[in-house]
Amino acid sequence: MAPSLWSRWTKAAILALACQRAASACAPRFSYETAELTEAAIADVAKKDSVAGSLLGFGEDPEFPSKKPGPPRASCKVFPGDAAWPSDRVWNAFNASLGGTLIKTTPLAAPCYDNWPQVRDAAQCQHITENWANPRLHLEDPTSAMFPIFQGRTCFPTNDPTQSCTLGGYASYSVAVTKVSQIQLALNFARNANVRLVVRNTGHDFADKSIGAGALSIWTHKLKDLQYYSDYGCKKHKGPAFKLGAGVVTEEVYAAAEKNGVTAVGGECRTVGLAGGYVAGGGHSPVSVLYGMGADQVLSLDVVLPNGRFVTVSEDSNPDLYWALRGGGGSTYGVVTSVVIKAYPKTPVTTMTFTYTTSPNVTADTFWASIGKFFTYFDRFTNAGAFGYFLVVSIGPGEFLFTFFPFWGNNMTAPQLTTLVTPYLNDLAGLGITVTPNITEYPSLLTAFEGSWGPEQVGSPVGHAASRLFPKENFQNPAKINATVAAVRYAIEAGGVLVGYNIKAAANPAVNQDNAVHPAWRKSPGLFILGAGQLPPNATDAQIAANAKVMTTDWMQRWRDVSPGSGTYLSESDINEPNFQQAFWGSNYAKLYKLKQKYDPTGLFYAHQAVGSEDWYITGQIPYYPTQNGKLCRK
Repeated sequence: MAPSLWSRWTKAAILALACQRAASACAPRFSYETAELTEAAIADVAKKDSVAGSLLGFGEDPEFPSKKPGPPRASCKVFPGDAAWPSDRVWNAFNASLGGTLIKTTPLAAPCYDNWPQVRDAAQCQHITENWANPRLHLEDPTSAMFPIFQGRTCFPTNDPTQSCTLGGYASYSVAVTKVSQIQLALNFARNANVRLVVRNTGHDFADKSIGAGALSIWTHKLKDLQYYSDYGCKKHKGPAFKLGAGVVTEEVYAAAEKNGVTAVGGECRTVGLAGGYVAGGGHSPVSVLYGMGADQVLSLDVVLPNGRFVTVSEDSNPDLYWALRGGGGSTYGVVTSVVIKAYPKTPVTTMTFTYTTSPNVTADTFWASIGKFFTYFDRFTNAGAFGYFLVVSIGPGEFLFTFFPFWGNNMTAPQLTTLVTPYLNDLAGLGITVTPNITEYPSLLTAFEGSWGPEQVGSPVGHAASRLFPKENFQNPAKINATVAAVRYAIEAGGVLVGYNIKAAANPAVNQDNAVHPAWRKSPGLFILGAGQLPPNATDAQIAANAKVMTTDWMQRWRDVSPGSGTYLSESDINEPNFQQAFWGSNYAKLYKLKQKYDPTGLFYAHQAVGSEDWYITGQIPYYPTQNGKLCRK
């Protein structure tokens, strides 16, 4: 099969591929990126196992697609138990071609269950139980999700080993990637065998986009190379930059920036993969108010395309993908193996924290008036280079709490921050709310990061959330402010939890900001995340669905109603978001969908609410509780 596939490539296509490689990024490829799959390697596998070899051939060049009609498309991806599911012999041959890095899935909590006797271990079960909320436990597992509610909740830690543990929505197999050729082999195998494919870096996604029943998973966590360039001169860019492997996470980037005396744009959570879902989703940051979105910082990417070919993507090499991969969502156009991002001078930070609540002297109405007062400062604070991260929650009937954790002043001293916030604090005092701020100066982003945020908590069997971007007018127009406060208050009084960001994506002429990030980010100083109402850990599927329906159709609908035409942050969003195409990408969606059809015509890449996902469905889903433990089929 391999020779015939190769013969379909025209001379023009070969020349085009050669030009793409000649226009590669100015940063040398990492060593794991130099081990590319060749036609000779595929032919060698075919000699040993003709069936396996026939499943490893490259796909067509999207620039020069074959005019011959291809085989009829299957209505569904093959599923374990189907006649077309690859045999153990084929999986073994595929594993051999990978060099033995194929992992058959064992759920992380399987040691707690008798029906996994090969791994049943009481001591290991205890360790997993004690650390289940720690993201690092899931980070080091090839399949486990940090927010597993949509996996189907089929295998959680338990002290009753007689219960049953199944894969649920977890992939059937994972490839523990250590070199590019393994990604190429995996994509070719999944495409040719019609096996569902998922891509997992850290598993840090509210909507569990990196899981899927019956799937082959590409696990990029081990691609940890990181290189700093003090004076990266390439094309239009000159200055400090980092090249990051796909598996590098936020805390590692911040540590490298600290070591080299610079600042890098990254998230608030330690275990988010910057080159993975963070950049693909747009990526907000405490320093976005200075430098823009995480996706804005990308100078180039190395990526394996759906056809199995490995290319560099930049302004002058595959520029359409350069636009799409920065904000267009993960699991859509390829598997990113590394990115080059811009770095900036070292940024000192001053933070402020304080908390206040309702009390005998502060009524509920006064409390919510204080929230309205805070909203009026959103533009002023972000324009000054500040970033606010805050919580609003009900602590009892008619009782509420507000806390900063923290208010963050980039490039500010304590006196400068105090001057900035004094009018706001005076407004609070005018309402009878007196606070004593705790103000701390830090010499850099890393020290402020470590002093402000602890490790995030994950692993909830019932927790889920939604979010909304609120444009400037919601914090400038008095009627809009009142309507926004009312919509937020309604959700909090009903049991929701608000995690709010006073943030903006600053204009930054030092980088290319023409990308797929939702245009609403460029005009919204507020991103509000709404946590769903409390449910017991043993809530039924029906209870979860009912809870999710209320959040989507009632609480969040009020937020949409007061911010018409805006959107949301796809990496921290409602899995039931209506019209997700507009909500996640706005006017960019039509172009993104067209590129999806060009680069992935066979539908190799799928994730819930990703570009093109409306062409597919998962069997057996419950309305408002879309688990990933069914078969993936075309509509």
